[in-house]
Amino acid sequence: MGASESLLPVALWINHAFSNVYNFCQLLRPSDQNKGFPGGLKIYLSHDNPQFVARNMADEFFLESQGRESYVDWAIEIGQKNRINLLWAFREARNLAERARDLAKIGVTLMVCASPDILDILNDKAAFYAHIDKETKRLPAEYSDLLCPRHRVVGNLEAFSGAVKEFEAQGYQVSFKPAQAIYAQGFKIIVSPEKALKAYMSSDPYRTTLAEAEAKLAQDPVFRRLLVMETLPGPEYSVDVLAKEGRLIRATIRLKPQRAGSPEKLVYNETILALAQKLTKMFQLSHIFNLQLMDSPEGLKILEINPRAAGGLYYSALGGINYPYWAARLALGASEDLIPEQAYDLWVAQAYQPFVYETA
Repeated sequence: MGASESLLPVALWINHAFSNVYNFCQLLRPSDQNKGFPGGLKIYLSHDNPQFVARNMADEFFLESQGRESYVDWAIEIGQKNRINLLWAFREARNLAERARDLAKIGVTLMVCASPDILDILNDKAAFYAHIDKETKRLPAEYSDLLCPRHRVVGNLEAFSGAVKEFEAQGYQVSFKPAQAIYAQGFKIIVSPEKALKAYMSSDPYRTTLAEAEAKLAQDPVFRRLLVMETLPGPEYSVDVLAKEGRLIRATIRLKPQRAGSPEKLVYNETILALAQKLTKMFQLSHIFNLQLMDSPEGLKILEINPRAAGGLYYSALGGINYPYWAARLALGASEDLIPEQAYDLWVAQAYQPFVYETA
């Protein structure tokens, strides 16, 4: 590579993501002025919505291919045409991971946290829990503290009703959620009719009665798999992790608010860090991912690993670690020793502000 070519901007492409990529780009913008990217940083964003809210944060924005079967070929074409160095993949991450070598041949480093097979596990909570259960029986005793919520996997009404009654008979408040979903989509807590009415009148989307749930699910004799599970009392923790080939490099623990509208807190918890290290190693994770945990009388239990950046990642950055920036730097071969340490005991929040959206 010649001297002039080495000073070209690093081309980072973030494909179809959620609107919070606006915040990720804000984190990247100040950082491209320092020596981390000698030639600067050029951000490419793509989405299938021409009015995607974050598009004006990009140096270049383009619409995504609509054909799912051709998406990876299209991505390779875009990567080659624009001399992309890094592809931080949200959409089609699994299919792109299968073709990581093809991307590497044209100089594109794919930023996906796991191999295709592991992504399949992480994107399916039933498979995720089953994998942890199997691995903790096989691995040394130090992994025995990797606990998942009590649960049953069901796919029809009879199994659903039976699992609910089984847990209720054991004294647990019961909840359920789809095995494959993002955020809290489909999550419900089963409560008494009186509590369900109060929740309905207050627009609480997470509470329902058993009768209402059975009536809805009865509309389809065989529905998509659900996890019927114990409802954990909390508190809940969200852990943003920066990793490399199965090694945890940095992690930020966010204590989630108990009440809507309250701030989160960046905390130090040695037990949670140890759990995060074990899971990083177990699944051989890299780049950025998010771990969700909740406390219970039996100790911390693992809710899920999100194989992507969490929506609240910008909160963690307030503790001193700019996750998008350092993920890009590590992917380009920077030393992890350069990454600052985490600050703790910070209450963090965001006041949302309107802005004028400039149309293309």
